[in-house]
Amino acid sequence: MVSAMAVSEPVTPKDLMSESQAEARLTQDRFDISALVAKADHRREAGDRRAANAYYAAALRIAAARPSTDSGVLRDVARAETGTRWLGEMFQQALVDALEAGGYPRDKQHPRFRASLDMMLGITQRLPEYRPYPQKPMAHYYPDVEYLQFADTSHYDWVPKIEAGFDAMKAEALALLADHQGFEPYMKATGERPQTDHHGLLENPDWSTLYLWQNGAPVEEHISRCPILYQAIIDHAPLCHIGPRAPSIMLSLLRPGAKIPPHTGMLNSRLICHLPLIVPPDCGFRVGSETIAWQEGKIIAFDDSVEHEAWNNSAFDRLVLIFDIWRPEITAEERAQITAMFAAVDNYR
Repeated sequence: MVSAMAVSEPVTPKDLMSESQAEARLTQDRFDISALVAKADHRREAGDRRAANAYYAAALRIAAARPSTDSGVLRDVARAETGTRWLGEMFQQALVDALEAGGYPRDKQHPRFRASLDMMLGITQRLPEYRPYPQKPMAHYYPDVEYLQFADTSHYDWVPKIEAGFDAMKAEALALLADHQGFEPYMKATGERPQTDHHGLLENPDWSTLYLWQNGAPVEEHISRCPILYQAIIDHAPLCHIGPRAPSIMLSLLRPGAKIPPHTGMLNSRLICHLPLIVPPDCGFRVGSETIAWQEGKIIAFDDSVEHEAWNNSAFDRLVLIFDIWRPEITAEERAQITAMFAAVDNYR
């Protein structure tokens, strides 16, 4: 258990704009601080605490970047600050309770997992990492794992088993590219969370995906179009299963002239794998300080919590299969605890 609540729930103003009004204003200006806070208030009142926290946090980020002297905006910012503190305490208590109920009280947690949880909850701080490209996972940092940019896949006995069937897999990939059917922009617009446009990629088909496994389940409609490719991954890859979060098995299409700007992924307890299927000349991929050219049929694995980017400077489509695996050094005990933690996070409302 954690300490008793120290922050009271924010008081919702009587003259608060309606949720539909807030949404309309955000459609016009996604940097509208008062509309973001109002949207957060309505989500909090509805019991959707995760969405409320996302909108409060977005308002605070914008307020820090674009300070306002308007008294009404300042009151909204103060309410957002109170809201994030209150929601943070609620989340911390819910997470600790869920882990205890699942059989993982603090004294039974793996030391690395316990350290990661303490950092996630703000009990301790991550030590500085003095290197040009540190691990910067957006959702969960797992300490004391090997720093790498690209992994040495020669140690993975499952890799040649997948690569052996490449010719048939490439034939399926070529058929998929014949009409692009089913591919959708990787960055999709949503009204459930504050929306940002990541370097012009929002709803941009230049970077598109076709999911074979998504949200914890196979996508049968898509699998039927490339069954050999899908089955090879299912049969041989040590996939990282974390509820609806992982794995993602997807075909990543980068169109001619497109670039994926530098970014980092969500977790460093997993590695991302690429199986290049169709790679024209003048395509490249950088992770940290290392840049490679994909080789068709040759799997690579990398830590996507390290800054990475990709580009296609050719006049043709590039197609890569992407999937995620557990880091080999993460034990079965740790995997179970990480999975339980994210189940608690996903069940939190």
